[in-house]
Amino acid sequence: MDQQSRTVILARVSSKTQEDEGYSLDAQLKLLTGYCFKNDLSVIRVFKIAETASKQQSRKVFQELLTYLTKANVYHLAVEKTDRFTRNFRDAVAIDEWLDQDDNRRLHAVKENLLLHKNAKSDVKFMWNIHVSVAKKFTDNLREEAMKGWAEKLAQGWLPSSPPPGYMTIVDLGKRIHVPNPDTKDVMVNMFKTYLLPAETIESIRNRMNQAGIRTRQGRPYSKSHVQRILLNPFYIGINHFNGKDYPGAQQPIISKELFNQVQRKLHRGRPRKYAKHFSPFQGLIRCQDCGSIVTWQLQKGRYYGICRRLTDKCKMNHSLREDRIEKIIIDQLKNLICPVPEVIDWVVDAIEVNQGDITKRERLKDSLQAQIKRIERMDDNLYDDKLAGVISTNKYTQKHEQLMKDQDDLYTQLKAIDFTESMQVEQKVAILKLSQKAAQIYQSKSSTEKRLIISKLFSNLTLKEGCLSVTYTKFVYVLAGKVQETINLMEI
Repeated sequence: MDQQSRTVILARVSSKTQEDEGYSLDAQLKLLTGYCFKNDLSVIRVFKIAETASKQQSRKVFQELLTYLTKANVYHLAVEKTDRFTRNFRDAVAIDEWLDQDDNRRLHAVKENLLLHKNAKSDVKFMWNIHVSVAKKFTDNLREEAMKGWAEKLAQGWLPSSPPPGYMTIVDLGKRIHVPNPDTKDVMVNMFKTYLLPAETIESIRNRMNQAGIRTRQGRPYSKSHVQRILLNPFYIGINHFNGKDYPGAQQPIISKELFNQVQRKLHRGRPRKYAKHFSPFQGLIRCQDCGSIVTWQLQKGRYYGICRRLTDKCKMNHSLREDRIEKIIIDQLKNLICPVPEVIDWVVDAIEVNQGDITKRERLKDSLQAQIKRIERMDDNLYDDKLAGVISTNKYTQKHEQLMKDQDDLYTQLKAIDFTESMQVEQKVAILKLSQKAAQIYQSKSSTEKRLIISKLFSNLTLKEGCLSVTYTKFVYVLAGKVQETINLMEI
């Protein structure tokens, strides 16, 4: 298969009925596959978006499409027409950027006879922009009409969305309205009353609702945040909250205003102020070698002291650690890492970037993955030939093709992970090296949390033994210090 003939098809089902019956999708695929066959384009994957898909689902499929186009080295994207592909300027810009990255990439809008690429004539790009604008106008008009309907429904006192638990939707005189649900309304009233009890929390109400069978439409328990929104919802007292505004509701309230306000006061009541204890940068980092316990810190006479649990006779004879003196020891150890010849650090960075470990082993693994990817591409080409020759059915081809593409995606993920791991290892080593050269200077000005981070990056152990602190560098820093000193010694020779 010619690499530059690799093509992806995007099909969008135009309505729920057509999505169920499959007519529109089959017609699109027949048109697009026929076009690709006629123009010697090899279809390697088909993406589908249902018209009934949510905005989030549509964005997810579109992002998967963009990722696949780049990762699989696809040069052609075929769609029925512009509004089947995108109805917003953000997606159009993303495709323009994809096209601009390679002169050989093409967007085919078949019914509009539009072939868009980086070097397309201005008239072609002008028509593309017009089609995108028309598609955007269509969606804007749909939203505008929907908002008119929402506004009218709110004016009549009805919420233009699903009601909260305790209510159900019925059709009355051709209108969808919300009325109390006889099966759940008493349960929800009881939930509001129960929440006012001293020991009750949002989590306990969540569990009670689940036990009572009050769950989402998918049959799953409500999350804590959703239960909180339920308790905050003024719908229960006859107010419709929609798009950040409150509207008078025509529904029958099932919660009294007094009960609702009591619940709101508990939800928003002030919490007792918590005073933060001293947080030592060495909290949990220093262990006593004699008794094995962690050193804890406390304030005495205006200074912070650390002490182990004194479980042995040796520990009982030791003095407490003063935090300021421990910090002086740490700073002295950090100063020992500073290289007197800055150029040496640059040489070590270069050496790290060149020597990334077992390069041969990684290269063999990458070659193996690339060979498997090419093998899948050959299998997919043969599979497509069998389909055209009538050896296998369309359904069988689609099933095997999708499995091959899934396997190929997994291989690409593994390949990307190897490159990512390599770069991360190098970046981390270089970052630690640079940190070691400036840590002594910046340590004093950092917060306790930042000091802990510096210590954890450069030291592996902080040990208390017979009242004295012993500090051990991490393995990488220890080896690094030795290599730097070795280089300096060679320079002096």
